[in-house]
Amino acid sequence: MPRKFLDADKRKWLELYDSGKSEKWIAKQHAKCDARTVKRGIEEARRIQDAKIARTELIKDALRNHQSLLLEELEQISSALTVPPEDFAALSWYHTSNSIFTSQETMTERQISDVSEIIGAVGDQGEAVRRLLKQHLKNDRLWKVLAQWEKAYTAHLTARVALQRRTVTLLEEKTGCKLVDENKVPSPFLWSYTTGDLFYKAVLQKAFGSTIGIDLQCEIVINTLTGELQYHNSILAVAPGNEQKIKANLLDALEELKASAEVVSVMDTYKTLQGITLRARQIIEQIKLLGLVLGQCEICRRLGI
Repeated sequence: MPRKFLDADKRKWLELYDSGKSEKWIAKQHAKCDARTVKRGIEEARRIQDAKIARTELIKDALRNHQSLLLEELEQISSALTVPPEDFAALSWYHTSNSIFTSQETMTERQISDVSEIIGAVGDQGEAVRRLLKQHLKNDRLWKVLAQWEKAYTAHLTARVALQRRTVTLLEEKTGCKLVDENKVPSPFLWSYTTGDLFYKAVLQKAFGSTIGIDLQCEIVINTLTGELQYHNSILAVAPGNEQKIKANLLDALEELKASAEVVSVMDTYKTLQGITLRARQIIEQIKLLGLVLGQCEICRRLGI
């Protein structure tokens, strides 16, 4: 009956062979068997060795790809953590699905829904990677800060919506004119996308301390031939015979709007959002500086890590 050799014996033969010993020498001096047996043993040991090396490299590649996806997901979250521009308008000044002409209740629900999607995963792969990232960073403070960011962003959007609606209310109450985006009402009336937008931005520029102010007292001009109030090349209102009165009322509305609680709320929520955004980005950068995401997920366990 042929003598059986252990895998450890065959690995030793392979080491001797790779160090320069011949199959005949190994068979005679070490294995005490036929050279053909040594040859087959060396070949078998090499196949096993090569398979292990290949498997190790595959696992390394899989882990590199896994970590790359996790780091990319962190980068996407960081990129989504933004603060709106100072003159950002949450609502459109036109009749659209996201409009000042839409009821406040509907807009509040939509805004909250939109915010939840800003830093949410997109697509099946995105959702899967986000789930794995949460497993790696289980109980990490990042998730608490991101929840605070979403709350702060929602509060800030809500404040901007309130300021836009207050702008509309004051303009209409002070002038007695309807704010419209289509010429479907008799004059006098105000154009929403010029007057509403201009006054909203003018108030925010003042609140943010912009050095480039809007001087509506001097820059709103009256065209008595057409009955229009104009700001540069934009028509703010159509009020034949009442141009001076409408202009004075518009300026009164601007002063009251500047002192409104809605402006204060926009500024307060803006500062809060800025602080939380900075904090969240710093946490993400600290994680990324390691070059890998610590912890373990179901993928890591499958890879034996």
